[in-house]
Parts: sequence; structure tokens; C-alpha cells
Amino acid sequence: MDTDYLRELEYLGVTARIKRLSESLFYSIKEYYKYVHIDIEPSWHLVLLILKERGAVSMLELAQALNLSKPAVTKMIKKMQQMNYVTITANANDSRKKMIELSKMAKVKMPVFEKVWNAGQLAVQELLKNNEYFMESLEKLEQEYTRLSFDKRAIKIYEHE
Repeated sequence: MDTDYLRELEYLGVTARIKRLSESLFYSIKEYYKYVHIDIEPSWHLVLLILKERGAVSMLELAQALNLSKPAVTKMIKKMQQMNYVTITANANDSRKKMIELSKMAKVKMPVFEKVWNAGQLAVQELLKNNEYFMESLEKLEQEYTRLSFDKRAIKIYEHE
């Protein structure tokens, strides 16, 4: 069975193909991290970069910057704290507001992380070398989705058929 059923489905299989590719990339990144002996999760690099760039930020600011839910960010940060990559402190003006910043260990490891991420970025560029419009197309897809989500579009079409 050499055919790819999801490809055969064309537009009906798009979301499954994106999910499959995302999961495959995520697994491959984990294997790469294991090879270069760094013990972080692939999704953490964005948090580490934001904290390096901005210093201490709140959970809400992180969630907004990553366009993720606050509970998802909280879960990620707690795991990063357990692994000693971030510290969590109370905001000086509002003790209910938690501030996240890089730990000393994360700051020490940052040059290694950046070398690893740079090689990863070059690998992605290599993957996309024959797809010069991919980033532009991805941007357009994200903009369209932000403008009107899948469910709203599908309901609108469903109700007019």
C-alpha cells in the first residue's frame, strides 16, 4: 500500500497532514536534542528566547507572546522550573502576579542552546529551500484563520448549503 490516504483526501486531509507533520517534526527535534545532549523540550526554546530577550515576564505576557492559553503556559513553566531552567517569583507590586525569568543554569547553557537552535534553523531553511513561498503562504493561512476560524467558516458554509 504505497499511497498516502491523507494526500488522496486533498483538502479534507489538510488538518491531519499538518498534525502528522507537526508531530513528526516534534519527535525529530527531540531526537536531535537527545543527540546533542540537551534536556529541554522542543516547545521550551521559544520561552527561553523570550526570557533571554525580555528578562522577567509574567505568565500572562508569555501566554500572549506565544498565543497560547495561560494554563498551557503555566504547565510548561512548572516543568521548566522543575528542571531548573526558570525561576518564578512574585511581582513586587502584585504578589498574585508571578514573574518568570531564566535561571542561572539556563543563562550558562544559553550559548549551547543557541548553537543548537541555529543548526535547527538552518535545517528548516534547507527543508524549505525549494518552497520559496512557504513562509508567505503560512503567514496568509494564519491571517485568514485569525480573521475567521475554521469552525466559523464551516458553520457559515454548512448553513448556506
